[in-house]
Amino acid sequence: MEIGEILRTERESKALSLADIEEKTKIRAKYLQALEEENYDEIPGGAYCMGFLRNYARFLEIDPEPLLAQYRAQVKKEETSPSSVIVEKSEKEPKKEFKPAASSTGSRGPLIGLIIFAVLVFSVAYVFFNNEGRDPSPTPPVSQEQKADQQETPPSSTADNLTIKLIGNQLCWVRVTVDGEIQFEGNLDSEETKEFEAEESVQVRLGNAGGVDVIYNGKKEPPLGESGQVVEKEYTKSS
Repeated sequence: MEIGEILRTERESKALSLADIEEKTKIRAKYLQALEEENYDEIPGGAYCMGFLRNYARFLEIDPEPLLAQYRAQVKKEETSPSSVIVEKSEKEPKKEFKPAASSTGSRGPLIGLIIFAVLVFSVAYVFFNNEGRDPSPTPPVSQEQKADQQETPPSSTADNLTIKLIGNQLCWVRVTVDGEIQFEGNLDSEETKEFEAEESVQVRLGNAGGVDVIYNGKKEPPLGESGQVVEKEYTKSS
């Protein structure tokens, strides 16, 4: 069975909709549908695709490793398949020797060249003497504001990603899921810092909510909970 068919069959056997799974896994429904249809171009990047596939399979209680191996083989096959055939002429093909056509003007060639040269000299002389004595077109003055505008460099565009920084105040167990894939799971010591960047969402689960400061897009968030409290929160572009 193909990857998409395995996922869809197992989901339907559990009487679950894509919306149900989106709510539980925090993976957007359009990406779940793309996995079931094997339309991987809809998912932003191979790393995200493998992360979504692993989490989706685990939620459905399917061993993800065979599916990931099948996905890697499929992607490798597509990368090695030629997308187009380019036919080139062989370098060994004998080149046709160019032979200039015999001049039909015969001995008139030097005369024609002399005439062309005289015409060019006359044209240059006419332009020079016709423009002599004329003042060059004045260059309009440039104001200080215009100089500032010309010197100003337009700011470079940056990706509209969201960032999360975790700063430990006390020992705390942490799990961070970035765009559907677990990026970190373990203990965050006091004064230790972890930073994450995402395109869509970051989900943070803290085993000791009062022991971690959260910096979201450069701004410090209020405490997510008290010391010893287990808290889970998701940050998205719209939040």
